[in-house]
Amino acid sequence: MTSYKAGLSKDGHIYTRQNGLVGGLHTYAVIEPESKIQQADDGDVWEAIVVGAGYAGLIAARDLVKAGKKTLLLEARDRVGGRTWSAEIDGTTFEMGGTWVSHVHGRLFAELQRYGLKDDITMTRTPGGGCSYFTLDTGSGSRKLSLEEAGEMTARAWRIFISIDGNEGRSICPLPFSSLGNLRVSPEEVKAVDQLTCRDRLNQVKDKLSADEMALIESLVPHCGGGSVEDMGFLEMLRAQALQGYIPETFEDIWTLYKIREGQSTLARRIFDDAVRLGLQYSFKTPIKSFVEKEGVVSLTTGTGKTYRATRVVNTIPLAVLPTIHFDPPLSPLRQEAINIGQLNYLTKIHAEVEGDLRGLRGCTWPGDFLYVYGDGYCAGGKTTRITSFAGDNRGKLDPLKEPEKLETALKRFHPMEIKKVVFHDWISDPYSMCGPAWYRAGYLTKYLPELQKRHGNVLMANADWASGWRAFIEGAMEQGALAADTVMEEVGIRGANVAKST
Repeated sequence: MTSYKAGLSKDGHIYTRQNGLVGGLHTYAVIEPESKIQQADDGDVWEAIVVGAGYAGLIAARDLVKAGKKTLLLEARDRVGGRTWSAEIDGTTFEMGGTWVSHVHGRLFAELQRYGLKDDITMTRTPGGGCSYFTLDTGSGSRKLSLEEAGEMTARAWRIFISIDGNEGRSICPLPFSSLGNLRVSPEEVKAVDQLTCRDRLNQVKDKLSADEMALIESLVPHCGGGSVEDMGFLEMLRAQALQGYIPETFEDIWTLYKIREGQSTLARRIFDDAVRLGLQYSFKTPIKSFVEKEGVVSLTTGTGKTYRATRVVNTIPLAVLPTIHFDPPLSPLRQEAINIGQLNYLTKIHAEVEGDLRGLRGCTWPGDFLYVYGDGYCAGGKTTRITSFAGDNRGKLDPLKEPEKLETALKRFHPMEIKKVVFHDWISDPYSMCGPAWYRAGYLTKYLPELQKRHGNVLMANADWASGWRAFIEGAMEQGALAADTVMEEVGIRGANVAKST
């Protein structure tokens, strides 16, 4: 069991019919004291300031202080983890944002191994659990399928949908970490595919799909990326296919099965505590309003008007929030265009505690307020089940903060259930996220990704929203944080061991 004590964060909500909607959940991610800065002079210049304590910021800050760099971490929230954190409610862990881990996520599993968590893994679905079937509720009606039948139907539809090159994506996306720069396919070929929306691709293959298979793809696309088939770039789906090994059978194992037993906040805390042990200084509840660079020094002004200065800054603020931040000198016109267009992920993630054993339940509703449901193991005590469900972009249709009672109605469409409580974090209304992790519309990746990854003077941009590999995943955040830290170390100065003396 974890040694951490859960503190009360302002983030997250719990809804019950008895008490209505209540804000604030307990989590291991809350940091107390909220500030630890030993520098006395506001005019001092840090070697590095890291903005944001999500996984990108935590990795960058840890690596920098481990290399001996004088580093300050500034975070707007009262906790670590950013868009990944776990709440602790009556002995049960609920993952509020990023959740699942996989052995194909090399950076993430290296961190799990580093902090003694590589074997502390559990599964979302329980073999032999109650209600072990798939409910399919589409325009064709509602019925139950075996998990095997549902898996075979989904895999067949996905193969037809994804194999635009007749090779399940291998020809167009042979190296998904290098979408534009690999040796096997020209940038022009990739750009041509990037112009297609998922709807464009579905129109190409609709005669090969049954009505239910079409519904499965139309629901699976927003389940993955929070947009819709109308605007989601098909290249985004093709990259997902490549990253998971080019076969749909690996989707569940890689995307939605394994998770940290004690919650993602346990790993985030261990990285943060390690960095503090190594000398990291920090301040939480410290949102940044502006970055101003002059004569090689970057000045960061907070919401309270306080200013911090550094020779290098690692900025992990998400894509959707960047338009609220002032930069001087201004961002490039192309980057400004990219962030003003923005991304598509307005997905909603909802948990519920329900009576009885629904650990084996899975299902899809389309169209519907929710897309997919997963039985997610017993809650503490072993008499109720935790379930996890995802909605697509429901803006203007279902607001969990204004109409939380509708969440119960949407969940019961999957299966009759007695709901004790509903738990969620509304990422869309959160001022420090404004939506989920980034998925791109058609044409966006090939036009804007290289620009989003560029530095802005002495501000290094590091966020999973523009990762080269597992974009929108924890793995992608760690990629970006580590790369930014390496750049800072190279430029600020690292003296290796056994360096030859100059003559």
